[in-house]
Amino acid sequence: MNALISILGKRALKNLDTEKIKPNSDNPYEERVPIYKNGQIVKYKTQERPIPAELSANDRAILKKVRRRAYKWDQGFRFCCFPVRFGWSFFIGLIPVIGDFADAMMALWLVKKASKIDGGLPASLYAKMISNIVFDFVIGLIPLIGDLADAVYRANTRNAWLLHVYLMAKAEAVRNGKVSDPETGETIHLAGSGVGDGVLQPSTRPVKPTTAAPKESHGRGWGWNRGGGSGRAAEPDLESGIVQVQPERTDLRRDNHGGRGDGRGGSTRDPRSSGRR
Repeated sequence: MNALISILGKRALKNLDTEKIKPNSDNPYEERVPIYKNGQIVKYKTQERPIPAELSANDRAILKKVRRRAYKWDQGFRFCCFPVRFGWSFFIGLIPVIGDFADAMMALWLVKKASKIDGGLPASLYAKMISNIVFDFVIGLIPLIGDLADAVYRANTRNAWLLHVYLMAKAEAVRNGKVSDPETGETIHLAGSGVGDGVLQPSTRPVKPTTAAPKESHGRGWGWNRGGGSGRAAEPDLESGIVQVQPERTDLRRDNHGGRGDGRGGSTRDPRSSGRR
């Protein structure tokens, strides 16, 4: 499970770069969509960014709340003749020291809320969110200049975009039923996929049992037949469940001259009879 979340975190950071998102200026809560008339764009309208249906109800609710809070705290107001938008975070940060601490606590609350998604946040994304807050807090300690830099850096907006790209990668994985590591190419299949499931459990596919080859058993031959069959049945192989039975060795046949049938000849007479002649 941890490996799966880590892979999704890698894909999220990669998508943040490939999609050309400006995490400090783009609105994480709303988007502008064109309105067409006769095949031409006549105007734009602002609407709330859609949330994938593949995510669970908990993930959708958290993403919507984090987006909206980040927008209000960083970009909720606009002054005339000034291109930069401001939020409540800027005004709170104007209070020396106390305002900076209060601003940092608000940002930490937002990260804590984001970490309550199903499965939690990857360690890489969580560390990046905390680093954004620390950097924003440090530059905010500089009087006036730090407050202006804080209004431009927008740690809350950056963290909202990190949550956005992660949940988009998660929704894509649920939709496809698998996820691939962008670095190693390793693919993990999910246990299930569907609208509103948000399932992130690796599948456990049964492995086909392999039949082991039966062990060759040898008898304990004695005399000239040592190393060969012993005339007894081989001991059963309890591991493979196979019992090999060897036929018993028949008696050596005699040839017409009274010798043994093994080709070596020899007499079968009683040696005591020859000494009496």
